[in-house]
Amino acid sequence: MNAIIAGASGEVGKHLLNYLLEDNEYVEVISLVRSSSLVEHQKLNNQSIDFEKIASLPSMTADALFCCLGTTIKKAGSQAAFEKVDYEYVVNLAKWAKQIGVKQFHVVSAMGADANSNVFYSKVKGRMEEELQQIGIASTYIYRPSLLDSEREESRPAERIGILLFRLLRILFIGPMKKYASIKVQDVAKGMWQQSKAAKDGYYIIESDKI
Repeated sequence: MNAIIAGASGEVGKHLLNYLLEDNEYVEVISLVRSSSLVEHQKLNNQSIDFEKIASLPSMTADALFCCLGTTIKKAGSQAAFEKVDYEYVVNLAKWAKQIGVKQFHVVSAMGADANSNVFYSKVKGRMEEELQQIGIASTYIYRPSLLDSEREESRPAERIGILLFRLLRILFIGPMKKYASIKVQDVAKGMWQQSKAAKDGYYIIESDKI
């Protein structure tokens, strides 16, 4: 199998890239990067990309495309900039994937994604999901993790406190509440990688407790 990954420098993406590179079933992994990659591997093919010009990407061959693109409104600087990354870039990437014949599209969304939500973040994620369904790649998997548990290099004090609280209270997240428990970024990556090896045609939404 051949794979394309976008967002391999992110928290989920870097773990997913490692899973793909270590898997003998994947013979080539193309990483779409905006700057030089720090990762080197005989199976890894780094391709420079301008996400403003996704449609101009050359044709490639891949069985699956993994999209781990994502930012925050604070980091992006505005709601418009956030929407560009989490909606426009993702949708345009899926359209390009459909054109080159990719059969699987796996993307990280978020718990509570809803195009009709009054919460801007959730609304953008929901619109992205609906658009992917319309694009109609044969096998489309949407992953909706809860709070991502990771050791980020950048400082996010509020998120750090939230993660620590979720870890302490994890025992309370049972039954229907289990999907609200925080989830480790490596577990999200592992779920995406494993699902790609057993993917079926259709449009699937995978909630956090099922990842």
